[in-house]
Amino acid sequence: REESRRSAIGKVISAGAAAFVTGVQPAAAKKEKVEITPETVKVAFDAVRYELEDVAGGVQLIEGKINEEDYEAVMDLTKNYDGYMRKARVGRARKLLTDKKLKDDAQLISNAITFDLIGINRASRPGQQNKDEALKYLGELKVDIQKILDLEGTIDFSAVQ
Repeated sequence: REESRRSAIGKVISAGAAAFVTGVQPAAAKKEKVEITPETVKVAFDAVRYELEDVAGGVQLIEGKINEEDYEAVMDLTKNYDGYMRKARVGRARKLLTDKKLKDDAQLISNAITFDLIGINRASRPGQQNKDEALKYLGELKVDIQKILDLEGTIDFSAVQ
């Protein structure tokens, strides 16, 4: 059990390292201005899409651990995943949005992602372990990440030229 938990955490960390090597990384400075091009948008949103859809993505890892009822691994994954997913992945994609209102909406969705992860974590704590509850919050997490992905098509490249 300890080995599977470490393995799952290692996979998330490895994915983060791979993202770092390929250039999808958190901004080094708060004020860093990322050029909004079709390429930068594709890279940023593909990174979010990977987390949601790929079998090695964080969402699938969390879902697998919930289904295995490996609640210790679920707690570790959700605790560490917020900063990685919400800040590094969703935050980068959100900064590329060109519509101010949609950018504000994306911030609210980003906050909802945190609460989804907190819900999964709470449903995995000793004495509170509830697979149905964890899966309910996982479903909300998937919906919220999809909402971020749906914003990709709203980016107006002519507005940034």
